[in-house]
Amino acid sequence: MSFYNFMLKLFSIFSKTFFKFEVIGVDNIPSEGNLIIAANHKSNLDPIFVASAVNKKRKMTAIAKEELFKNKILAKILNKVEIIPINRQNPGLGTIKRILKYIKNDYALVMFPEGTRSKTDDFNNAKAGLSLFATKAKAEIVPCTIYSSYKLFKPAKIYFGKPISLEEYYKQKLTSEDHERISGEVMDIIKQNYYKLEKGEI
Repeated sequence: MSFYNFMLKLFSIFSKTFFKFEVIGVDNIPSEGNLIIAANHKSNLDPIFVASAVNKKRKMTAIAKEELFKNKILAKILNKVEIIPINRQNPGLGTIKRILKYIKNDYALVMFPEGTRSKTDDFNNAKAGLSLFATKAKAEIVPCTIYSSYKLFKPAKIYFGKPISLEEYYKQKLTSEDHERISGEVMDIIKQNYYKLEKGEI
């Protein structure tokens, strides 16, 4: 068993043991093609939940702030599961090219459009990166909504919505403001699904 598959199994056992873990809409994840999975972000548990929910449906990579890689032990683990370090304030061209290469090599890129955890009950505004990577890589976006209190043995629901295509923007010259707006539109769908989960409508 590869280290990647070992970690997936570990994440799945953790999620199902310590939470009432429920995955809805996993069939909305395409089995092939360029793909980004975009999720809301309120806890350090979110990457574990998303990885557990996607599981072996698609090989995954993700972006993590470069500060995490300063810890040598953690850096070794993150590198083994192919997590990409990024300077959130000023991502270099090399990092962007590396991310696009992963997407084009059939990895699903897991992203949190808000860029950082929301420390309130509300959501942060989406950053431009989601739209930028999706249009550059010609990738579909699957909106992923995480609904949880993050308390042990309480529900943790992961909902995958229908894939979103940004094909209409592929040939357009988009500004940073355009990318933020488009990312925000995806984030709005994630939020709408969050409130539906809250009301029991999904």
